[in-house]
Amino acid sequence: MIILVFLGLSCLSAAGGILLYRHLTDRHSQETLEALRASAEDYLSVEPPQEPPVPPPDSAPEETVYEEEIQSTPEPTATPEPLENPYQDSFLANEDMAAWLVVPDTRIDYPVMWTPRDENYYLRRGFDGQADQNGCLILDTDSCVDPLTTNLIIHGHNMKSGAMFGDLDKYQEESFFQDHREMLLHTEDSLRTYEVIAVFRSQVYKKTDQVFKFYQFFQADTQEEFDDFYTNIKELSLYDTGVTAEFGDRFLTLSTCAYHVDRGRFVVVARETGCESVYAPFR
Repeated sequence: MIILVFLGLSCLSAAGGILLYRHLTDRHSQETLEALRASAEDYLSVEPPQEPPVPPPDSAPEETVYEEEIQSTPEPTATPEPLENPYQDSFLANEDMAAWLVVPDTRIDYPVMWTPRDENYYLRRGFDGQADQNGCLILDTDSCVDPLTTNLIIHGHNMKSGAMFGDLDKYQEESFFQDHREMLLHTEDSLRTYEVIAVFRSQVYKKTDQVFKFYQFFQADTQEEFDDFYTNIKELSLYDTGVTAEFGDRFLTLSTCAYHVDRGRFVVVARETGCESVYAPFR
């Protein structure tokens, strides 16, 4: 009896130690991310420079301007000044960071790591490389932001706490999609915007299975390659988003674990709608 009690207490102590360790590592990782977000907010809070006021015209008599002169004088095209990248401190802090992903008005606000040498390096590590059960968002090895591939696939854990892609499956509800259509991806040189085009459940198949595998689409160099991807994601989508695409468009694919089947995945695909800002070099 004494031995059993001792073993029970030992197990409880070990379990308590593991829980405490996870709590401390999660807290450390959260503090690291909060510091990175705060750094970005500092840049975003800076007011853009104001254009100098245009002086009022003097009282000199106006000259007659003929239509021919107006047509032959093209208006100068203003070139927007490059902006400071709000996440430059994060890029400089870790060279493995490929981008920063934001889905406005959700908890998805994280760095995206890219390690072709070992795609799973950040599977259970935080931004600083320390142990973290949440891991990081991971850009698929076969995706690339420079040069930009047709499709960027980002993987993330489906955490019960809602961390990482724990809230991604809320896109199963069309009402959630309607309120969260837009996604933002900050790379080193630009801010790219996306609009959700398809939402579906899938899985990781066997190599021999002759089915559509969303996780194998990275580049569409031909109309046929594009059509195969586009047709399948539209057919699989849980509802019609009303968003369309054509050959030449680029995509962002977010993937997380799902439990409807073995090795299930829940997937949200968004179409790039533009490059909103160009960032000044900072390296």
